[in-house]
Amino acid sequence: MKKITIAIDGFSSCGKSTMAKDLAHDIGYIYIDSGAMYRAVTLYALEHGIFKGEDMDAEKLREEMDDIRISFRLNPETGRPDTYLNGVNVEARIRSMEVSARVSPIATLDFVRKAMVAQQQAMGKDKGIVMDGRDIGTTVFPDAELKIFVTASPEIRAKRRYDELKAKGEDASLDEILDNVKQRDYIDQHRATSPLRQAPDAILLDNSHLTIAQQKKWLKEQYLRTCERLAASAQEETA
Repeated sequence: MKKITIAIDGFSSCGKSTMAKDLAHDIGYIYIDSGAMYRAVTLYALEHGIFKGEDMDAEKLREEMDDIRISFRLNPETGRPDTYLNGVNVEARIRSMEVSARVSPIATLDFVRKAMVAQQQAMGKDKGIVMDGRDIGTTVFPDAELKIFVTASPEIRAKRRYDELKAKGEDASLDEILDNVKQRDYIDQHRATSPLRQAPDAILLDNSHLTIAQQKKWLKEQYLRTCERLAASAQEETA
């Protein structure tokens, strides 16, 4: 079966990464978490004096972008890729609330997005990938054969994030997380460069009331239907 590119976009804390990881594992594709790349840049900024209180030194970050190298390596214990920043595993640290609260301003910077998009496109040049993020189907891979746009209510997304943090033993405030979710939604949708929006040819999935198993089944069906459609189209062209 000919390999394709699968782009999964949507709002924060919609479970895009879980869906994308599971699908990639099931069909033998490579999974790339674009959101983790922006989180890694944010972590770098936090650890290298880019942030001074609420202020961000964008020019300092611009000067140091060439020093930021992000890669993914398969974790043999989980069977899923971990995020590495300059050779160091930062998978756990980039999921903190501190990074969550800062990632949207970082992701609005045009030079950051340009650098990340270039890396993402290089990773996916041979197809056979599942990538999730905010602008995968609109900017990174506008010609992706299958595009999904995921949404859910802010309250449900905040509760999911809250439960995730509590399960890890981290202190968390549901109200604080909800505020963060709403702020990120606004910033993501209104940034000047590659704002979050549903591509015209993307399939909408509202997973507010779906279980992970139901989402997994639905996404696999979309993949199989896309492959069948492409195969039929190829046969018609050769007939």
